[in-house]
Amino acid sequence: MMNTTTRSAKYPHQAGLSLIELMIALALGLVLTLGVVQIFLGSSKTYRLTDGLALIQENMRFALGNLQYNARMAGHMGCLVGPPENQLDENDSAYDEAIYDINQGAVRGWEASGTGLGSTFTITSLAPSGTWSNGSGDGLPTSITGDIIVGTDVLMIKSGSEADVVLNGNPNGNGNTLGVVDNSNIPQGSILVVVAGDCGVGDLFQTTNALSGTLTKGAGTPGNKTGGADFKGDYDDDGSVFLFASTTYYIGVGASGQPALFRERLDAGDSSGAIELVEGVENMQVLYGVANNIDANPRADTYSPASAVTNWNQVVSVRIALLMRAGDNIIDEPAANTYNLIGTQITTQSDRRARLMGSATVAIRNRLE
Repeated sequence: MMNTTTRSAKYPHQAGLSLIELMIALALGLVLTLGVVQIFLGSSKTYRLTDGLALIQENMRFALGNLQYNARMAGHMGCLVGPPENQLDENDSAYDEAIYDINQGAVRGWEASGTGLGSTFTITSLAPSGTWSNGSGDGLPTSITGDIIVGTDVLMIKSGSEADVVLNGNPNGNGNTLGVVDNSNIPQGSILVVVAGDCGVGDLFQTTNALSGTLTKGAGTPGNKTGGADFKGDYDDDGSVFLFASTTYYIGVGASGQPALFRERLDAGDSSGAIELVEGVENMQVLYGVANNIDANPRADTYSPASAVTNWNQVVSVRIALLMRAGDNIIDEPAANTYNLIGTQITTQSDRRARLMGSATVAIRNRLE
């Protein structure tokens, strides 16, 4: 007898998915996938924007901090009361009063054409070009001509940093040489300021000898005065020596092709050239606090652009504004925006870069005594 088997009703045939059920499942999966992608893209965009703004803020703090510190120390020569005696050769072709003469102000600047107070400047190019001027008629230093982005101001600061030198054996003024303990380690050609121990007198000169146990002034570039131009002070062992620096700050094109804040020493004591400090600095505007009667009241009466400053000895403070931009396009839609940089309206190019503006006002300590 043939046995026949039948599938129990307890284990029915697997029916599978119908086409409609499969399409619904695919549609739901697609919706969920699109939602996840949208969340990811939104989070990524937020992260890029937040990260870009954080980088701009960090660069802003560094740039303004650097400018603030150096502007605050403009004219610093230790305890020296008043400017030092200028022993440099003013007739030498390499001598530039704007660079070397502390008697004519510890800060100096140049205003970009069309960017004064109340002006409106539209950025159409980041190429190094344009014209600059100041109220005292100084020409822009030749070493930075052709490096500055159009529409951005230039700031120069003259100051000194104390050298690790101990004077020795100079009880009386000497026409050419100052003795020091051991080798000075000061490079030949450096511009120096020597200050007497009683802080009453100082001399600005160029050391023209190589590393040795003396600091000698003589012929050089620009060199020193000749014909009986002795040191004006008696620099005994309590005196001090400062390395003089005349430094400009300007906006140029950085290594990455982005606008950047540059620093460049212009005095003969340094040959390092332009140094890029911070990228992403698109514009800089500078105003100068001028005291009308600095002897009676060393406080700023007005803030003026460089083109209106005729006497740099009256400048007691500096107001600086920077416009920073991100390196990447992180904004949804391109736009040209206008920013007020301490009285100058700066309109940017139309792009998708995030930007921030920052400013600081710095009192020049040496001018407030």
